[in-house]
Amino acid sequence: MLRTLARRFAAPSQTGRRTFACSAAQGYQSRLAQFYHNTLRDDLTILTYEPPAVRAQREEANAARIQASKGASSGSAPNPNRKHRIKVKQAKTPKSTAHSAPCLKSVVVHIRCREAINDKNHILSALTALQVITGKRAELIKAKTDVATWKLRKGMPIAAKVELKGEEMFEFLDKLIEIVLPRMKEYGGLRMSTGDGNGNFTMGFDESVIGLFPEMEMAYDMFPLVNGFIVNIATSATRNPPGRLLLSGLGLPFLHERKPESEDYML
Repeated sequence: MLRTLARRFAAPSQTGRRTFACSAAQGYQSRLAQFYHNTLRDDLTILTYEPPAVRAQREEANAARIQASKGASSGSAPNPNRKHRIKVKQAKTPKSTAHSAPCLKSVVVHIRCREAINDKNHILSALTALQVITGKRAELIKAKTDVATWKLRKGMPIAAKVELKGEEMFEFLDKLIEIVLPRMKEYGGLRMSTGDGNGNFTMGFDESVIGLFPEMEMAYDMFPLVNGFIVNIATSATRNPPGRLLLSGLGLPFLHERKPESEDYML
């Protein structure tokens, strides 16, 4: 009986193990997530704060500018030979409060495999590579239409993607910023013009960069085909400047284009 009691108290039950695993998973935060929640979020709140008086003046100036542009329009029919730009609807800028600091919403990593058109087995390399670098099972993307020029038929597998949220998103970005980007020889950063105007950013890398991930170093030679990958970062910012401020605070470099110096001031 003593041996039975000793075994019972010495070996933890399955319920206890499950409870400990759940509590550990809920309380875990990556380094980048801790840095954002403890330091960066407060700094972004201060940097993006706009006083009510300044906001009212800006809205009045925008309303006057729109009214003046409407009054200056001739009202004639548009020229059919001229290409008119399609205006993209932008979300309204929320009021600056303590809870309106920009944050990350999701990160989508996807690989397009053109070789899968001729041999669909090549898509397995893209699926496996995404699962290795992200730690999450990839989703297969199939063609929605037929393209005769590319010999593409509807339903053929052409790409793979992984959508990351929460801690998985922070872990992948931490790995990309701290390990992969410093290993690249010629990478100055993202251009200041990068972005879709609504706070979302896209980065593209060739097939040599995917081998810089720590998980791919040992298994890189085992892949018969290696493709480049694209990273789409979605933020809660409604404009590009707050989104750039968020990514710059997380450690993602941006390339500042310097204007050439004038010859008058050159010695």
